[in-house]
Parts: sequence; structure tokens; C-alpha cells
Amino acid sequence: MVASSSPACKSNPEQIAMKYASMPSVALPDRTWPDRPITTAPVWCAVDLRDGNQALPNPMTPTQKREYFQLLCAMGFKQIEVGFPAASQDDFQFCRDLIEQNMIPDDVVISVLTQARPALISRTMEALVGVKKGIVHFYIATSHLHTKFVFNQTLDQVRETAVRSTAQIRAAGRAMDSQIGLEFSPEEFTDTDRDFAIEICDAVTEVWGPDEGETVVLNLPATVERRLPNEYADLIERFCRLRKYPDHTSISLHVHNDMGCGVAATMLGLKAGAHRVEGTLFGHGERTGNVDLVTIVLNLEYMGVDTGIDISQVSEIAERVASLTDMPLHARHPYAGELVFTAFSGSHQDAIHKGLTKRDALSDHFDGWKVPYLHVDPAAMGRKFEKYIRINSQSGKGGIAHVLEVDYSITLPRWLQVDLAGHVQKFADETSRELTSAEVWDVFQQSYVNREGRLQLANYWPRPDDADPKQINGEAHVTFDGVAHTLRETGNGPISAFVHALRQLPGLPTFKLDEYEEETLGASADAKAACFIRVICEDSGKTAVGVGVGVDSNIDQAAVRGVVSALNALLA
Repeated sequence: MVASSSPACKSNPEQIAMKYASMPSVALPDRTWPDRPITTAPVWCAVDLRDGNQALPNPMTPTQKREYFQLLCAMGFKQIEVGFPAASQDDFQFCRDLIEQNMIPDDVVISVLTQARPALISRTMEALVGVKKGIVHFYIATSHLHTKFVFNQTLDQVRETAVRSTAQIRAAGRAMDSQIGLEFSPEEFTDTDRDFAIEICDAVTEVWGPDEGETVVLNLPATVERRLPNEYADLIERFCRLRKYPDHTSISLHVHNDMGCGVAATMLGLKAGAHRVEGTLFGHGERTGNVDLVTIVLNLEYMGVDTGIDISQVSEIAERVASLTDMPLHARHPYAGELVFTAFSGSHQDAIHKGLTKRDALSDHFDGWKVPYLHVDPAAMGRKFEKYIRINSQSGKGGIAHVLEVDYSITLPRWLQVDLAGHVQKFADETSRELTSAEVWDVFQQSYVNREGRLQLANYWPRPDDADPKQINGEAHVTFDGVAHTLRETGNGPISAFVHALRQLPGLPTFKLDEYEEETLGASADAKAACFIRVICEDSGKTAVGVGVGVDSNIDQAAVRGVVSALNALLA
């Protein structure tokens, strides 16, 4: 039953316009970021163990978090946010275990998150005792939405809280025998008054008083994504221009994906001058998630940037993350999803097949990898071509040929590809599902290979003529419609002699050999020969076609078996 249309089901543009609050425009007419290339990788900070973990339906156990931490280290992440120690005993103990069990590599800096509250800061500093290098990441909401309607505070009060918190962290850090750095986030930066965001960040930096060569991380989050990526980039460029201490601060991005633009916003934020990116593997996080670091890293690698992150085995990484988080990856997830290197469409399959066979020529022509419908080289991520052309009722000859070539080492001539596509499509229509390569192979064999029918071959002996070795005398023992025949004829080759002999059969339609190609199956001494044959019969203005394939260890025997297979197809 189909629901009837009614006014309640229709969108009202006026209601929509009044429903959502508009965002103030970003006036930056002299923006320069659109023309800036991204030539270097940002500093990466993985927040999977904090922001990602807190949003999981089933948060990770300490053992799982330890394995996840080791995965991030192995991939090359040098900054890892490991938790919110003041928020739970589990997070506090995990931080202590990393430090006390000496599990943090010398070149890795751990980060911990805290709100700008004295008691929470004290507990956070306790968690870091004994760490070699650590970053205290504290945040306070600065948007009008939060300061007025959630916390009922003035901007002056918010700024004073941030200043006091900075001083508390600085004093506690100096009292420790550790290298403690600072990261500050004006939460909901994209909703915050632009001048106040700069003012509070400058105040925090000034109170911290960076040492020579030290930088304060100013993290400018799109806590809830309410702006388009270009507006976020404008805000970042404006902030970079106007901040008071550019030599002692680095700009960090932390983008959520509420509008589905997290990757784009981050990429444009890097063009706008940011130095650092926070995110999670495959985008785990609150609501629609954090920005996906895997996608950002592989995008930059596609652009020729050395990222320092090893994602050469992306499928294995995806499987481990899915296992640890109990969150399966979407089949269409960029780069890592099961289907991202898959082509179901026949025209796509054909183009991919041709592109892969000519990839060296294409690389020379375009000065780098370029293959139709394949954004990147799957092999660079530990993936293989042969698994990613799928066959169903929408598939075409190119995909079918590719599957047989990769899985069964048989290269079909184009005219046979065209004919086989019809048989495969018919089978796929009947099954109404995707076909395996084994099923495609079965359809190929049943349709063509040594096909039986009204004509049966018992034996065939081709011998050079005693008087003229260029001529071949052929003797064929066949059965046609149940009657045995011994046929002898001469031709300029074994196949010619066999065809001439068959024409003696009473009742066999007059035919001609239209196509003939041969190939070796396998590379060993025991490899077999395959012959692809097409015969044509023209009778009363009508044309009938038969296609067959002969396979045998002897090329001549393979050829005559192919002729018999093609004639049986024609007779059928």
C-alpha cells in the first residue's frame, strides 16, 4: 500500500528557513587559502582512545585499548590522546599503566583531556606523573550558545577561567620531572565570536609563557559541524593572521562530521594554514563521528605528500579496528571499504580491464598512476585487483574476461567475450545474485569447452603428405547423429584438412571457419593448449553462429575439438 500525498508530507521552504538558526557570515574577501597547495603533512594526533572510545556503544576494555594504542604507534602516530583521566578510574588507570609499564615509545607523546576545572586538572596531573613527554589538553566552551545558555557566564568569566586553568597546569607541570606541553580548545570555535576566540587563545598563550622553541597547541574545533568547509577555512586563515603569538603557537583542527563534510573541512583548513589534525581511524566519535584520519592520510598521499603514517595494509587495519570497537566498516567507506575497488557495471568493468592491461603505458602518458574508475592503486594498500571486479546481471564482457584472466589464467578474444557475456548474464538473471568467479568459469566451460552434441569426435590423425609435406592428410573418426563415419581429406594445415573432411558428412550444414585463436593455459611443461573457434552457417539469407573452445595437451587436437564444440553449438 502506498501512502497518499498530503501537505504534511511536503517540505515548506518558509518553515525550513525559520526552523534553523542562520550562521553569521565570514567576511574574508582577501582570502588566500584557495590557491595554496598542501605540500607537507600536518602533525597527526589520534584521539581514538578518548573521543572515539567515549562514543562507542561498547567502550573498549583496557586490554583492547592497549592493543589499539600499539596499533596507532605501529602506524606512525607520534601524538596520541589516551583518555580523560579525571572522568573515570578506567581512563586514569590506563594512563598510569602506559607510563608505569613503560609502554610509550620514546618518540611518542601522549595527550590527556580535561575540562577547565581545578579538581579535574589536579587529577589529570596525577595521571601524568612519571611521563617523559605529555600534553595536557584542556577545553572550555566559548560559544554564545554555551556561555550564556548552558553555563550562564559572561565572556570575561570564561576568559578568566581559561587563564586560571592555564596557570594551574603550568605550575603543576613545572613541579614534575617531565616535559609537559599545553593544548587549548575553545570548544565550539566555529560558533564562537571570532574576535573573542583569538582573544582567549592569546590570553592562554601569554599566561603559559612558552619556552624557547616551545609551542602551545591551539585547537580550533568544529565541535558540531554547522558551517560549510570553505567557511571553516576562512575562519582558520583569519585566526592565523590575527593571533598574537604566531611563533609560539601551532594551529590544530578537530572536525566533527555532522554535515558529512569533515574530510573536506579538514583539507581546506590545512590549506588555510593549520599545522595539526586531530581525528580517529575511520571516523569513530560522537554523533556522526570525528574526521576520518585514514581518508585524510590517503588523500594526502594521493597528492604526493609524505604523511609519515603507514596505511599500506588498510584492510588489516580496518579489520582490527572493527574487532576492537565492535563497529563494522561500511562497504563503501573510502579506501578501506569492501566494495570501493569493485565494479558491477559492465562498462566500468570493461574500462578497468583495459586500463589494467595498459597501466604501464597509461603511467608513461600521464606521468603517474591513472586507470579508469580506479582512484588509486589498490596494491599500494595491500589490496588486489582480481577480487574487486564482481559479476552480476549488470556486468559486461570486460569484467567477465578480467575474472577469468586473473583467476584461471585464460585470456579470451574480444568476440568470445561478447558471446560469453550473454551466457553469464542469463545465468545471473536466473540466480538473481552476484556470481563467484568459479560460477563464471563453470558457465564458460559448459557453454564452450569440448562441448558435446550431435557431432562427436573419436580420433583425428593429421599427417604430412609424402609427396608434398606442406599438405596435410587428415583422417577423422566421428559420429554424427548416432552414425559413425571415417573421413579423409587434404588441406594446407591440420585444421583445414579436418574442416574439409567434416564437409563430407551428409546432413551437416555448410559452414565456414570465421574466427580462430589459440592460447597456452599455464606456464609449465604440462600446460594445455586452448583454441577458440567461431563457425558461421549462412542458409536462405539467415546466419547462424557457433562458438566453441577446444582444450587439449596437443594444439592440433585442441583445435579440432574446438571446431566440434563450435559446430555442436551451431547445431543446437
